[in-house]
Amino acid sequence: MSTVLHQFLSGDLMPATMNGSASLFYEDIGTGPAVLLSHSWQCDGRQWPQVPALVEAGYRVLNLDNRGHGRSGPHRQRFTMWDMAEDLIAVLDDADVDDAVLVGLSVGGFAAIRAALVHQPRVRALALADTGAGPAAWRGRAKVAALGRLSVTPARNLTVGVVLKQLFGATARRQQPELVAQWRRRFLDQDPASMLVAIQSIMARDDVTSRLGQVCVPTLVIVGEEDRDPGVMASVSLAAGIPGARFSVLPDTGHLAALEQPQAFESALLGFLADL
Repeated sequence: MSTVLHQFLSGDLMPATMNGSASLFYEDIGTGPAVLLSHSWQCDGRQWPQVPALVEAGYRVLNLDNRGHGRSGPHRQRFTMWDMAEDLIAVLDDADVDDAVLVGLSVGGFAAIRAALVHQPRVRALALADTGAGPAAWRGRAKVAALGRLSVTPARNLTVGVVLKQLFGATARRQQPELVAQWRRRFLDQDPASMLVAIQSIMARDDVTSRLGQVCVPTLVIVGEEDRDPGVMASVSLAAGIPGARFSVLPDTGHLAALEQPQAFESALLGFLADL
């Protein structure tokens, strides 16, 4: 099943497909070689302002709301990054796509890397933004545990402020307050229990650094120079571990590079795609 905009039935938005218990809603827009987008924690498919340019450039865009997020929510069961990799393949199956370029930011990148490791024939290329191959730092796990206990209480408004500082770089917070305020509202619209399960699952991810040499598709690694988690060095290590990977650093940019510097991100991505 593949439609440009998935339909409502009896007032409820039906998921495009399922992977186990996870509903997976995606938009299917344009024609041409397929590009599958997978966003960061707390976001949804609106994280990608590059979609119109990709369609205009002749690509078929599969824009996924990750499990538990946006129109794919709620999802309140723990999962692994390997489960999320299978989500990407489930979308390709549902859209009747043999292979695609996987574009993943943050947790979307965690999933895309793993999909390339276990489903190489389905992955034409990778574009990995503000992500990494290693496990979560112990300091980060402790912080998430503390914030998690508050995120499902009335103190959630306070925890969202902390999340905004983690995801948006200092430059964006200073120069683009409207963008940050817009996404604050969107973060608060997400299901709190689903977001808690998602971040717990993200922080429990395994380390695939030793397997990066097995990634044998063209790869672009993009990172914002202000990214704090997993951080610039995680992207440096990622690019160094994948044979032939390109590496691009976006100045004055935090974790949500596609949102904070949409034109620079778009240029890097379209340039990479044009060379495939």
